[in-house]
Amino acid sequence: MEILVQLLIGGVLQGGIYALGAFGLSIIFGVLRVLNVAHGDFLMLGGLLTYWLYTTLGLPPFLAVAAVLPVFFLAGLVMERLFVRPIAGMEHHEFLVATILITLGISLSVEDVAAFSQTHPIKGIDYFLPPFRIGGVVVSSIRLLMLGLIVILTAGIHLFLRRAYVGKALRAVMEDREGAMLAGINIPLVSAVSFGLGTALTAVAGVFFVTLYSISPHIGLPLTLKYLAIIVLGGVGNLPGTLFGSLILGLAESLVAFYVGTEWSLTVAFILLITVLLVRPRGLLG
Repeated sequence: MEILVQLLIGGVLQGGIYALGAFGLSIIFGVLRVLNVAHGDFLMLGGLLTYWLYTTLGLPPFLAVAAVLPVFFLAGLVMERLFVRPIAGMEHHEFLVATILITLGISLSVEDVAAFSQTHPIKGIDYFLPPFRIGGVVVSSIRLLMLGLIVILTAGIHLFLRRAYVGKALRAVMEDREGAMLAGINIPLVSAVSFGLGTALTAVAGVFFVTLYSISPHIGLPLTLKYLAIIVLGGVGNLPGTLFGSLILGLAESLVAFYVGTEWSLTVAFILLITVLLVRPRGLLG
């Protein structure tokens, strides 16, 4: 029972890390209809920046969120302006294919540069907080702190989309782009903010990722594929569904890795994806 509780806590935390990145990809795809293949690479870059801030300046990884968020929000704005907006006038299918090829090129370039500058994987940040005991279960303080921060960030995203003017405009574009244009919403501005926000969210996920796991330059594309699986699991454009799909994947990976073997945890996302597509193609929450 103690092991099971630890696995469940780890699975929920893993799902929360996945959720931040999947939220970002879901927002980008919902607003711009851009399938950003380089999305997972920004988690890797966010982890690298967090590691550098910790080893160079001594900044605790949880405080690094305040630095990573604005840096990668600006990076997302620049990426949208340079690589997405110039081809926004293409037909829908041509635009989708073009953005896949462009972001794939960006992904490969980022991974090559990271591999050149970081010749060995980062083993994670050796940051220690005293654990505490609940009954007979020893709980990691770092994991619970990260889980709390992820919950706060998720609630902040929800409030931003529901209450803030830009958030409401973003939701309106996701639900009905043509209607939002007729209502006078500034589509280019919303698109830029969406890309910046989506990029920043996955980079913040890298802050938590590097605290628990090792990071190598080539983890980006597998992570993007997992994000895609999560979005399909929960329903494309459905943020509560994305959170639900992330938790399912995180728990499944945690349990399968312990009881079956770590080599199988990598295939869980695709087994779940195929199963949901066969049984409920619209996703678990539609």
